[in-house]
Amino acid sequence: MKKYIALAFLCTSGFLKAQTDSGKFNLTEAIAFAEKNSPTLKNAMLDKDISRETVKQVASAGLPQVNASGNLLQYTQVPGNWVKNFVPSPGAPEYVFIRFQQPINAVASLTMNQLIYSGTFLLGLKAAKEFTNLSSLAYVKTKADLQVNVAKAYLMALTVRKNIEMVNGNLLLLEKSLSDVEKLNAEGFAEKLDVQRLKLAVSNLKVQKEKLLAASDATMNLLKLQMGYDVNKQIELTDDLETIDKSIPALSNADFNVKNRIEYKLINQGLTLSKLDEKRFKVGKYPTIVGFFQHQQSTLRPEFNFFQSNLTPNNNWVPSSAFGLSLQMTLFDGFRAKSSIAEIKLKRQKTENDLFSFTNAANMEYSNAVRNYNTSAQLVELQKENMDLAREIYTKSNLKYKEGVGSSLEVVQAENDLKTAQANYLNAIYDLVISKIDLKKANGTEITQP
Repeated sequence: MKKYIALAFLCTSGFLKAQTDSGKFNLTEAIAFAEKNSPTLKNAMLDKDISRETVKQVASAGLPQVNASGNLLQYTQVPGNWVKNFVPSPGAPEYVFIRFQQPINAVASLTMNQLIYSGTFLLGLKAAKEFTNLSSLAYVKTKADLQVNVAKAYLMALTVRKNIEMVNGNLLLLEKSLSDVEKLNAEGFAEKLDVQRLKLAVSNLKVQKEKLLAASDATMNLLKLQMGYDVNKQIELTDDLETIDKSIPALSNADFNVKNRIEYKLINQGLTLSKLDEKRFKVGKYPTIVGFFQHQQSTLRPEFNFFQSNLTPNNNWVPSSAFGLSLQMTLFDGFRAKSSIAEIKLKRQKTENDLFSFTNAANMEYSNAVRNYNTSAQLVELQKENMDLAREIYTKSNLKYKEGVGSSLEVVQAENDLKTAQANYLNAIYDLVISKIDLKKANGTEITQP
């Protein structure tokens, strides 16, 4: 049984990988691919990891700090002092030069410091954790922006592709009409002017098609860039506008709350950090207490004999140890802390103004998004009715012309009206889906969430 499960897992994994490698994506798959491969989102994730490491670095100051050092010194000229001759004798000099130092001096020490109290450290640790929250919020915003950008790029590429399909369809109809009119003209049942009009319409459609093909390449490359997909590889879109419109659920009737917006949370987090920054300067006047322990071994030797044994006692290592407390506090800083606090308060006022401004803008954005969504939904129905009517008119005009009771000008005009109606309907669907995305963004909701 375990073998079968493992085999099934491998087959499923291979199938999913094959789907990705095939370059075929619906909108959901394109967004999922972007979330895994977008360099922008990867950098946002790295920023989260960096912030966590920053917290660890700040926290490390509260852990024991152990340092070891060693020093070996050899004098090329041993220092000394002139001292008064304390054993006077006839003919002896009044001062003699004495060297109290040995030519070899070695010291090895081990020091351990432990922070006991520091208001700045404790506050800095809290601020570092809040900074991590800020990085997490920034990641959420980057992810939300990426979803919107990929979705809009996907829709744009899809719309251009749909336009090309419609132009191809219209081109087939028009070329067939041209062929029929050319036959009628050869038999004397149609004027040459009718043929020329249809040829001009066909030529215009071909020009439009070439422009759309160029636009299709540009929009597809934009989509690949947003997804983090290799722009040199081909990609195929498996969704259509109608399917996407149905797959993106409409918002519920829940009231709009600006606090759901990630931008609001980011600005508010900035206020939290500002208050902690102000408090940091206030607690900076409190003393910092550090406990320490130090052990040292030193030796003075007449020569370099560290690898010899059975030395005389004057070559021994001499130990020394000490422990104690160190206290440090600022008594007067030239009013630097006072000025820094004043600066922080002024900047916080700017942030509070930004929060007020964003709240107003977010409410306006949501109101406009609701209005655009309702308008777009109505326009889709109207444009669909117009397209159906234009198709019916075109069919009747073409039939009338073939029966000899209509003109080629009427056919060309009906074809142009149909083409315009189809483009308008396509644009209406596109606008409706975009309005759904904008409405969800304005409400602080992800695209795939209800």
